[in-house]
Amino acid sequence: MNTLLIGATGGIGQALARHLAGRASRLWLSGRNGQILAGLARDLSALAVPAELGHELEVQALAEEVGPLDLLLYAAGAVQKAGVREQNLADLERLTTANLTGLALLLKYARFNPQARVAVLGVYPDLVSVPGLSAYVATKLGAEGLVNVARKEFRREGVRFCLVRLPAVATDLWAPLGGAPKTALHPEVAAVRILEGVLAEPMADMLEIR
Repeated sequence: MNTLLIGATGGIGQALARHLAGRASRLWLSGRNGQILAGLARDLSALAVPAELGHELEVQALAEEVGPLDLLLYAAGAVQKAGVREQNLADLERLTTANLTGLALLLKYARFNPQARVAVLGVYPDLVSVPGLSAYVATKLGAEGLVNVARKEFRREGVRFCLVRLPAVATDLWAPLGGAPKTALHPEVAAVRILEGVLAEPMADMLEIR
């Protein structure tokens, strides 16, 4: 199973990488933190493929290097708390790149084997539609819309898509918001539940984790 995990250096991404290491015949890891990425790839006997998700040529080169995929997991993400009137362009662009643009570029250039699977980590809209998270909500729901359309466009190629809706997970993503809620899932628990659903036969179009 030729597998590419985007966002491998985040809390959920690292947990997913550890659980994929024994299942994927070839595991490619990509993430923002180069030091963590190199160490994780070394420890798991995986292949590190750093790429800037906002640079089209880098994403194209990544897709060419990993070759035809059996599984693409998009776990990249970014959040920033700011009101609509306070949101600055730099943060808006950073969130858009991580939550939406990177996914769009990967789907543009990725090649897939027959019956390949694509899983994208999303959110429960009602849980995140709160003051200060307008950019996060807009970009995450934009990714959800992209998945819904891509599912139809890629059907003729035999590629299946799963949108994974997650509750709060205790990762560093919550740092800008003052920390994760006490009820947040541990990343290892989230990773196990994600893979149980994504690797199930048949795979559902949407996986809702509570």
